[in-house]
Amino acid sequence: MKVTMSAPTTHPPLFDDLDRTDPSPAGYEEHSFSFMNRVNQPFWDRVRDELDRWFAGYPSEHAADLRGRFRDGSPAQHFGAWWELYLHRLLTCLEFEVEVHPDLPVTEAKPDFRITRDEKSVLIEAATTFSGIVDEERDGVREAWIKAAADEASNPNFFVGLEFERVGAQRPSVREIVNPLERWLDQLDPDEVSKEGLVDAPTLRLPVRDWELVFTAIPVKPEARGRPDHRMLGMGPSMGGMVNDVDMLMRTLERKRSKYGRPDEPFMLAVLLMSAFMENEDIEQALLGRMAWEIDVDDPTGGRWIRQRNGFWLRGAQPRGTRVSGVLTGTNIMPWTVAKTWLRLWPNPWATSPLHVEFGFPRGVANTRGRVSYEDVPGLPGAVLGLSPDWPGPERPFEGN
Repeated sequence: MKVTMSAPTTHPPLFDDLDRTDPSPAGYEEHSFSFMNRVNQPFWDRVRDELDRWFAGYPSEHAADLRGRFRDGSPAQHFGAWWELYLHRLLTCLEFEVEVHPDLPVTEAKPDFRITRDEKSVLIEAATTFSGIVDEERDGVREAWIKAAADEASNPNFFVGLEFERVGAQRPSVREIVNPLERWLDQLDPDEVSKEGLVDAPTLRLPVRDWELVFTAIPVKPEARGRPDHRMLGMGPSMGGMVNDVDMLMRTLERKRSKYGRPDEPFMLAVLLMSAFMENEDIEQALLGRMAWEIDVDDPTGGRWIRQRNGFWLRGAQPRGTRVSGVLTGTNIMPWTVAKTWLRLWPNPWATSPLHVEFGFPRGVANTRGRVSYEDVPGLPGAVLGLSPDWPGPERPFEGN
């Protein structure tokens, strides 16, 4: 595969020119850009260098906007910018001419890209969804306070697991968590705890302000004991609740589908899915409708799975969303996973303007009855991007940790 780049630009790189000395993993309150910008490891050096090479090929007139969002502490801004940079690079490597924020004759709104190859063009709008567990009592920002404080504790013989028995609104001081946690761990014998196993491991119930925390002692392996510099949190907190991935993806698609009217060109939505729970079956249900078990009233023991007509493309008696020619999904595609993680293309079987270009991506192909077949491709996406199969290795992300 031929890898091409735009002419060299003079806009500043994504990352700062620093003397990096901190090799530690990301902190619980540390946002993604801040971590990648400061971490000192060969693995992450390669990630920064590669992303800066990609960014050098991004059009200068749009570079400041993308750079500002990429460096933003907001996950929505940062990962949205990352997704656009990745798509620009990938599509360039596939020998498309990539135009950023092209003008349209039907509206003043501008999609993210127009890609052209062999005189055939496609409009692309990029989006990011942050779906996952729904639980009104959970709050990621406030819980990060507690995790960051607990990780300040030190003990050469133990990690701890953490569960939130009650989530509070007040922010405890670090010492209110660290002092009782360290005193408790200092009283435990790691060999004795190892004999008990994780199920019967000792726990500390710690009320602090309006929180109630439960810590579980997890012994460090004997050969690794004696080092007080390991991370204290070794497990948890686990999450419970209803998963809303399908709804969140549908909302994103609905919000974007009519933003640009009815353009004369095929129009595709490219969605970065940030949920660890998202699977192909969830994408199917968002696009085509939920699966339900239909009971046979004449035979209570019988029944069958059916596709309900309540999806983005199939609602009631008629297809809908026909102006969207296809959906491109990337499940947890991150800067450090691009060499191994493919996107998947979902062509719309009812599209007014069907896709007429070949991308070479894995596909999920639906028929007009809502049944989906899967087509995979040989090799890894790193070959398209000019990256080795083990990139950004061969080292692990945190050698020596």
